Amino acid sequence: MTKKEKAFVDYVKSECKKYGVKCSLRPVKYLKLSGNIKCSGYFDETGKVLACATNKKDWLQILVHEYAHLTQWVDDCNIWKKVSKFDSVNKMDLWLNGKSVKNYERHIDLVKELELDNEKRSVKIIKQFGLDSSIDTADYTRKANAYVQFYNYIKTTRKWSDPKNTPYNNKTVINAMPKVFRMNYKKMSKRVELAFSKSKI
Repeated sequence: MTKKEKAFVDYVKSECKKYGVKCSLRPVKYLKLSGNIKCSGYFDETGKVLACATNKKDWLQILVHEYAHLTQWVDDCNIWKKVSKFDSVNKMDLWLNGKSVKNYERHIDLVKELELDNEKRSVKIIKQFGLDSSIDTADYTRKANAYVQFYNYIKTTRKWSDPKNTPYNNKTVINAMPKVFRMNYKKMSKRVELAFSKSKI
């Protein structure tokens, strides 16, 4: 770890402690969520846990992303409040697991909006802590755009991506994304949808 990376990790740990959140940095490749979904990290405001799989090349980016979720929670921002009020993450997960969920597209859209806000916060955090010497912000933004667009794609596929073939690690999908947060996030363009389907996400 570089000095700046260590300073950031220490800061995240201190913020977690400040807000009574357990900071769980685990030397594994994947973490398991409900419904056997594998992920690289998560922030759970109910259980008060910020977790990150650190045995990965992009562990620092994952930690930035999950810490940004903690800032949404601390700030009690509007989109965080909406997602919490309507229990949209849980409703989306239920729908992905085959359950019948009323207005499931609305819940997916709210989670997508939450993630877009989070990714914009993540880029600010990268710059604020001088992590842009370790993380290329243009590359990060392209991956972030791929991740946000993925929420449009699951409306069709009704499945989460395989951990070995995620939208933010697939070169075809990443190359179809802009280096800035300027896209139509409401629906996928044909070009973006083709990149996802060609990549079998």
